Amino acid sequence: MHKSRISAIGMALLFGLLGCGGAQEPQAQHNGQPAEGQQDGTQLVSVKVVPVEQRNLQAWVYSQGTARSRQREFLTFTQQGMVSHVDEQLRVGSPVKTGQLIAHQAPERVQADLQAAKAALAEAQANLGLAQVTRQRYETLIEQRSASQQELDQAVVQVEQATAARDNSRAQLAQAQLTVDESRLVSPIDGVLARLNIEKGRYFMPSVVQTNTEQNALRTVPALVIDPNRFEVRVDLPSYDFRQVESGARAVIGGEPPRDGRDVDPLIGDDRVAGRVHAVSPSLDPETRTFEVIVHTEGENPGLQDGEFVAVWIALPALQDSLAVPLEALRFRNDQSFVFVVDEDSGRVNERRVELGQQAGAYRAVNSGLEQGERVVTDGRAALYDGQRVRILDNGTAHE
Repeated sequence: MHKSRISAIGMALLFGLLGCGGAQEPQAQHNGQPAEGQQDGTQLVSVKVVPVEQRNLQAWVYSQGTARSRQREFLTFTQQGMVSHVDEQLRVGSPVKTGQLIAHQAPERVQADLQAAKAALAEAQANLGLAQVTRQRYETLIEQRSASQQELDQAVVQVEQATAARDNSRAQLAQAQLTVDESRLVSPIDGVLARLNIEKGRYFMPSVVQTNTEQNALRTVPALVIDPNRFEVRVDLPSYDFRQVESGARAVIGGEPPRDGRDVDPLIGDDRVAGRVHAVSPSLDPETRTFEVIVHTEGENPGLQDGEFVAVWIALPALQDSLAVPLEALRFRNDQSFVFVVDEDSGRVNERRVELGQQAGAYRAVNSGLEQGERVVTDGRAALYDGQRVRILDNGTAHE
């Protein structure tokens, strides 16, 4: 009898504990309705969606390079000598015209050689004229049988000798003129004086000019004149871009190089310059496995500085009417790409694998896996799983 009473008490305590536990379970419904944030007992996730649309996608190849004037004239003296004249009106950055004298060495000796060469040429031309007259006279005498053939032959030889002397005098005059020209620094183009490394009264020696590097040439050459209106940029691109870059393609130059340059859609602004691909090298550098592309600026006065390090974007062939999704709609797992597509009938999302094409700015082309008009999740996808119910946010308004 004692054991029966203990068993009865134990059973009563067990039922009491079960009743208390049931009272502590979370209440899923209130007055017969699902709790807020749930539907049929499933937690809802608020998301934003966009429709899959056709877009014209313009992708870009990014690189960096140095802007150089397309016409750069390094001016130097070929003979050693004292610099006797430097145009006092010229400064670095001053505009110059074609034929304008910048500086020259002492001209007395070279001018004397030039005058002597001119006098020698005049004498040789006079001798040639006399020899030609003598030959004509002997030709007439031969017809009159008043001179011998030997005398005529001698007259012909004298003409030939006088002609050779005249030609030699012409060559000496040209050499003398070249020496005069090489003692003068004259601008060959309309441009801007970019470098001036000489002073009046200093002795110049050609051996000081170092051309092993551009930096040394700029530092040691007497003068540099550039065209400030036409520039080019040479960039090196990786080999896998070779078949995508075409001569004549649009380019954008300038601006600060971004961290993710290949993924930026450049906009031409105050710090950007329009350009075109001028040439594409067909050969690769064997060490870097890159190829060279030359980009020319378009229009006048691009606002670039000779030697400036600039960013360069080169347009790839555009994709017309290609299905595309925003980058924020994509998820990646195990080197595969996925998106969450909303099923409007069920209010659930389906995780779907997609094959992607080229990227253009904030969008990525979709080669397969989606249809036009389907809606993909862009915001809130991190908390989703396949088959989950969602609440669509549209301008701050929720739609279940």
